[in-house]
Amino acid sequence: MAELVYGRPVESALDQPVSEIYFCDQGNTAQTLSRRNLSPEKQRAIRELHGLDKRWNAIILLHYGIWIACASIAVANDSLALDLLCYTLAGLALSSLSVLGHESSHNLFTRNPKIDRWIGFVCGLPILFSAMGYRILHPMHHKYLHTEKDPDDIENVTRDSRLLSALYVFLFVFGVYLYLIMVPLNGIRRGAGREKWSVALEWIAMVAIAVMGWVMLPMEVMLEGWLYPLLVAGQIANLRGIAEHGMTTGGNEFTDTRTVTTHPVLSFLMCNINYHLEHHLYPGVPWYNLPKLHQLLQPEYVAAGSSVYRSYTTFLIDVVKALRSGVTSGTRLIPAHIREEICL
Repeated sequence: MAELVYGRPVESALDQPVSEIYFCDQGNTAQTLSRRNLSPEKQRAIRELHGLDKRWNAIILLHYGIWIACASIAVANDSLALDLLCYTLAGLALSSLSVLGHESSHNLFTRNPKIDRWIGFVCGLPILFSAMGYRILHPMHHKYLHTEKDPDDIENVTRDSRLLSALYVFLFVFGVYLYLIMVPLNGIRRGAGREKWSVALEWIAMVAIAVMGWVMLPMEVMLEGWLYPLLVAGQIANLRGIAEHGMTTGGNEFTDTRTVTTHPVLSFLMCNINYHLEHHLYPGVPWYNLPKLHQLLQPEYVAAGSSVYRSYTTFLIDVVKALRSGVTSGTRLIPAHIREEICL
């Protein structure tokens, strides 16, 4: 098993040097930074970014509108190309509703947990996402990120390189479907008192509504308007999940998760969840202020050698390389554009 010195692997699980897509072979110049290192002026600017602009809450209506409009077009036409486009856009909208459900767990709509809890239910309803179960579990992910207590860290399952690579492939295909089941189950297991009943009743209500849809609506409507977009949403969520936390390292706030920048329009349609490093550094900043936070923290990212990828394509290329060489637990992918800057 690899012994890890910050910025340098000693040996991989297969007793071979870790690929250059991980830590620099001869160590690097990156610094271990903390939010406490930020200047008072920058901290004040970040506090201002925590402010809510409730007008942005209308984004929920936008994504419901995109989903319903695309579903209607897909059902009404016979063009395969148009159908595929509609499934993709509708799937992106459903995936973004799950992101907004995530926002609700941080009370980033109204700061009122009782109201945001129900907003989360509305966002999670079309994708069978248990907002209440997530509200119970998600704080543990933030508190124990990249530790043995992190409920979302796949590298807690095994340290074996080959098995870990296989698990990443499994997550890329099936991860979100397992997650949708495990969230309410673990929410019931970990919840206290009424929380358990809230999770159970929420899940029963969502499943009942879905069953009613299959019973009362034509199969074509459910397939083209819901199931096919839902499968697209699932793959988007799987990619996001790996991009956010897969093959990262703990122990440094500026490297223990990842941001992937992309086209501003796509980022907006994803509710900026791709700015995930920013979210973990400051989970109280609402989604619409994350790009501003990203720009504000650029000097710290450069100093820390933060894993900020410039596109999902370049990220996936590195993931494929890692899977081919064998994923090494406790190491992170370093984007090519910063290797020359931080490698000795």
